[in-house]
Amino acid sequence: MIHPKDRWSLFASLIILLVIMAGLPLGAGAGEQLPLGAAMCINKVESLIQKGKLQEAVIVLENFKAKQKGVDPGTAEKKGYTHYYIDFLLGNTCLMCSEKKGTGKTGTWLKRAARAYDQAVKKKPDLSPAWLNLAKCRYDLDQMNKAARAFVKGYDASPEKNASHLYYGAICYFQANDHSRALKTFNRLIKKHPKSFSPAWRENYVSILFAMDKNKTALPHVEILAGKFTGEKKKKWQEILLYQYLNLKMSKKALAYGKMLTRTDPTEPKWWKAVSHLYLNRNDMKNGLSNLLIYSYLTPPTREEKILMADLYLSLGIPARASVFYEKILKDKEDLTKIKRIIQAYTASHEPEKALAWIDRGLAWKSDFDLLKQKAAFLYELEQYDKAASVYEQLAGRSKRPGEYFLLLGYCAWNLEQMDRAKKAFERAAKFDKQKKSALLAIAQLSKMVK
Repeated sequence: MIHPKDRWSLFASLIILLVIMAGLPLGAGAGEQLPLGAAMCINKVESLIQKGKLQEAVIVLENFKAKQKGVDPGTAEKKGYTHYYIDFLLGNTCLMCSEKKGTGKTGTWLKRAARAYDQAVKKKPDLSPAWLNLAKCRYDLDQMNKAARAFVKGYDASPEKNASHLYYGAICYFQANDHSRALKTFNRLIKKHPKSFSPAWRENYVSILFAMDKNKTALPHVEILAGKFTGEKKKKWQEILLYQYLNLKMSKKALAYGKMLTRTDPTEPKWWKAVSHLYLNRNDMKNGLSNLLIYSYLTPPTREEKILMADLYLSLGIPARASVFYEKILKDKEDLTKIKRIIQAYTASHEPEKALAWIDRGLAWKSDFDLLKQKAAFLYELEQYDKAASVYEQLAGRSKRPGEYFLLLGYCAWNLEQMDRAKKAFERAAKFDKQKKSALLAIAQLSKMVK
């Protein structure tokens, strides 16, 4: 499984072009006449721009604007010194300078362009091209919140209502970590332009919902995306959807969806692994193991996955298969925990010699008291009483309550017909309440035999 919240990022990068007010040779709006001085200035600037003399064009515009300082506001307006289109054209020219090599620092030109566009939209708030170019400047300056606002303003001011402008606004709000405004803008986009809402846009919408922990709201959109794409991208969204069902505690739906994925894409290992874990979460070890085995046929399992399969075999009462997996695991790397499990597997499958061999390997790894007890028990079972007696002596010497081990040592000695050794062991065992009755009975029987 994957955990999408830990790795969400934006899918789109903004490519925003310079917006020019087309069809206005004099730069004015429909039915609007520019003052003669402003028109002459604009014609000169446009000629310089066509020749690639951008910086000279900027100087001409700034000098023309500066003339307003020497006259009263009414005269400045009449002459066109304060006309919004002068600011707009200055912004465009500075923006073009920012993109041309050899004109100086890009950031400086972008800031100058942004100031000019700000002036233009203050004078003419419905000037959509100025808002959109301002948005580009703010975006390139990494001023995402301001960029978002400008995109939305540009959308509102434009009669065409281009859906992409709202989309860019939402993305910029998201990049500014203003998730609430990003979501509000996206919701507006969906309402106003449902047919324009592309899968790529939906992906970013889901990103915002996840960022706001609105996973349940995101779910139907994830379901749509999981059915939209092909190849690896489709698998990614299918995996995200499967995780969302789990995250939202929809375990039955998660299992049904996971099983469907194994049917429709049976050669993809991740689906079998996911379904295995879904079954194991329901404590269904049998189905969990069977799906994990199919997964292991499709891709080499990791050490941890081999351990899980071995443990499942052991829990399901199939110790012979468990021991095969434990052998493979321990061949790569030995550790005491796994050694104890393979001993358990061989014990359950009634293979004491193999269990004993692994006990010795475990004791070579670490002098473990429990392993020593198991070794003594196996040696006794295999009627290797001499070796068993030696181990019981070790256990008695290491235990705070050695009565049990003295008693078993006595039985070993008895089987070896070492009667004196057996009697001494039983006498020591009789000093402990739990073993007293058995030890005294053994002593009595020994006495009869000796007589």
